[in-house]
Amino acid sequence: MLGPALLAFLIATAAAASELITTKYPRTYFLLARSAALYSYSVIYGLIAFGIMWAVDTLTAHKLITLSGLGVESRWTQAVAIGLSCKAILHINLFSVGSASRPSPVGLETLVQIFEPELLRRILLKEFDAVRAYIGPRTSKYANLQDVKTQIKTNIPRTLPKEERAAFQNDIDTSTTIADAMEAFLRFVGRATFSRVFPP
Repeated sequence: MLGPALLAFLIATAAAASELITTKYPRTYFLLARSAALYSYSVIYGLIAFGIMWAVDTLTAHKLITLSGLGVESRWTQAVAIGLSCKAILHINLFSVGSASRPSPVGLETLVQIFEPELLRRILLKEFDAVRAYIGPRTSKYANLQDVKTQIKTNIPRTLPKEERAAFQNDIDTSTTIADAMEAFLRFVGRATFSRVFPP
């Protein structure tokens, strides 16, 4: 049982990190390599998946979760399924508290609220600080705001959807500082294009 539980841990850890990165920091992920909060966030989800896998027999016996599909009898298949769907499993309600007319469900998702909001805030602040540190030397080197805006707008790929290009150009037009314009450009195109347009 330890092997499948460890597999669920590894998959859930990787899935939690990759989901957060691809949804919120797809082009600045490289700046989060030293974020303790990101590692903590991912590992906690891994530990939850480990616990779910360890208790899978009890959870299925009480119909708190159901596992169905091809090869689901295998512990290894169960571990993969639990690892990949750990966040969905967190909607399990363990019990309810309150009056009969208005019960308040308490479950694994309630426990997640103890750590997740604070860790997500720390990750956000770490990424913001890292972006500002990354573009900092360039804001001194490229000191003319209008020149920076022109460089940015001429390096927006024409193959992007028209609406996306227009929305981004509007963001650049309304930027009041070089740092704001460069930050928006880095978040929009990523490290490779940003470094080509604004080499350090």
